[in-house]
Amino acid sequence: MGDNTSKWYIWYTKPRTEKKVRDRLLNKEINVFLPLRKELRQWSDRKKWVESPLFNGYIFTLIDKQEWEKVHFTEGILTFVRMEGKPAFLREEQVELIRKLLADPGDLVITEEDLQAGEFVEVVAGPLSGMKGEVLNYRGRKRLAIRLEQLGKSILVQLPVAYVKRTSRD
Repeated sequence: MGDNTSKWYIWYTKPRTEKKVRDRLLNKEINVFLPLRKELRQWSDRKKWVESPLFNGYIFTLIDKQEWEKVHFTEGILTFVRMEGKPAFLREEQVELIRKLLADPGDLVITEEDLQAGEFVEVVAGPLSGMKGEVLNYRGRKRLAIRLEQLGKSILVQLPVAYVKRTSRD
């Protein structure tokens, strides 16, 4: 960690401890981001809406060099995510993208028949404007996959066809 600027570093947590780790980090006055989604869970006797992590086993902290050890030695943190041997981090615009996706989790569908799976598109309208992704067939519907390279994960979203235009892979 050579520089002194704050970045959104990515951390692995112990399984199913993301919320506890978030609370511990908040108690240490660390700027933390744990994206949560609401989902309906079914038990044998009831159904209940619960909040679960969007990315199981991951948590994000906006820290600088001086706060690194404070996070690294927090109970429930396993280690940091590495890319090419260095600590991986998300750019601010990627964090904002995740926030926008969670703020507007609408289930809008890409319906235009001539958009095919495998084509690359750019979002030209709406809260995700400027993002690029790939059209995928997922459970019988066309969706846009926006990839977060640092996590090796994709977020699948559905958008009105008017919100996207074809583009190159870049």
